Amino acid sequence: MKRKKYIGYILIVWAVLIFPFAGMAFWPSNETTENAELALWPRLKTEEGWNKEYLSQMGAYFEDHFALRQYWVTANALLRSSIFHTSATDQVVLGTEDWLYYSGTLADYQGTNLFSDRQMFALAHNLKLIQELAEVQGSRFYLMIPPNKNTLYGENMPEHFLEGETSNLDQILPLLRQEGISCLDLEAAFLEEEETLYFARDSHWNNKGALLVYRVLMEQMERAHETFRNVPYETRQEHSGDLDEMLFPKAVELENDIFYDYDWKFSYVNEVTDNMDSWIETENPQKEGSILMYRDSFGESLLPFVAENFGKGYFSRLVPYNLTQIEQYRPDVVVIEKVERNLDDFISEAPIAECPQRENITAPEAKTETTLLAEKAGSFLEVQGLLDEKYLDRETEIYVSVRNEKTMETKTYETFYISTAEGDGFHLYIKGGSLWEGDLLLNVIAVKGNQPFVVASKEITWKNEEGIQ
Repeated sequence: MKRKKYIGYILIVWAVLIFPFAGMAFWPSNETTENAELALWPRLKTEEGWNKEYLSQMGAYFEDHFALRQYWVTANALLRSSIFHTSATDQVVLGTEDWLYYSGTLADYQGTNLFSDRQMFALAHNLKLIQELAEVQGSRFYLMIPPNKNTLYGENMPEHFLEGETSNLDQILPLLRQEGISCLDLEAAFLEEEETLYFARDSHWNNKGALLVYRVLMEQMERAHETFRNVPYETRQEHSGDLDEMLFPKAVELENDIFYDYDWKFSYVNEVTDNMDSWIETENPQKEGSILMYRDSFGESLLPFVAENFGKGYFSRLVPYNLTQIEQYRPDVVVIEKVERNLDDFISEAPIAECPQRENITAPEAKTETTLLAEKAGSFLEVQGLLDEKYLDRETEIYVSVRNEKTMETKTYETFYISTAEGDGFHLYIKGGSLWEGDLLLNVIAVKGNQPFVVASKEITWKNEEGIQ
């Protein structure tokens, strides 16, 4: 009898162990709610020969696709959260009172990722340059920075995560105002409200929060708008939080949200799946004016309010920002909406646009370790590189000049300033039509203090159709 019990026990254990693998034939997991791509089935042989990582890649595939994975993940998360009060994924912070926070905001919350003086200068410079590019086309420019949830509502953060004395948002807002950049103070607007306007189990604001931001934007523009204060609404428990789905994919607790009983007049021009699509065009025949908004996921609930108030609306989630659309659509208003946790995006890559020309600069050549890369990117010449640290301080200015080797005519362009783990540098695009065909000399000019230096040079041959020869 005991032997039969042991055999039965062993069979049960083996069944439990084998089921996730064997069950893949019937219940494979081909979706995830985490911010990661599922592993693909590995190839035994690649172009380089036999795949030495085949077994480890098979293991990664199994981890992502084993049978009923989402249910096992949910069971593990529920167990760990209820018994040990810890999160089963490093992407979600388990707070008190059933609140969840995105772990990608921890560095901002604790103040451990503060920008250097150069990065602060570069960020303000880049935004000022974007504003200039918009205003040259006759558009008004506005920047909106949605605060991280724990910036506004940090009272439910775990005690072992100590809030920092300052953050990048705290430091950058005064600098942006000083530089004349039109930036809305959304943090102050939310803190003035007694009501909590972010979801407890999602990283975003709710519809009331989106409405608040819409009002702030319209008031900043001094634009007549529907305030929705007298519009009837209903509360429905149907919102599924992104953090909740990551942590408990099969046990999501639906949250309340506000839905307005309003006769919306705007319509979608292009085919739209939902408001998270990468490109959306709208129109409202009862309104005038146009708006071009570069936005992230916070713009999903904001879009209907804004679209309702403009005759034409253009909404892009594509990065890098394609600022040539400003020249293409000539909107009355250009808005960039970028969440606090991603502020470093402004100094990680340049938007697609031809930077403005500046006065030519005479400078001596210096032998440096500055890098300079130039290549054709669509109809543009893309130029980028990293500056030798000896020529870099907080306010070093960087320009790129292009000289026609036949006529000696020269054009000098402003650049966007880039800061990455590899170093600090520059990045810009020049329209192919703005260049002379033939032999060109590119010079990178760094102005440190009041002293300019040519810190890198490159000879290229440019053909508009073929690019660099």
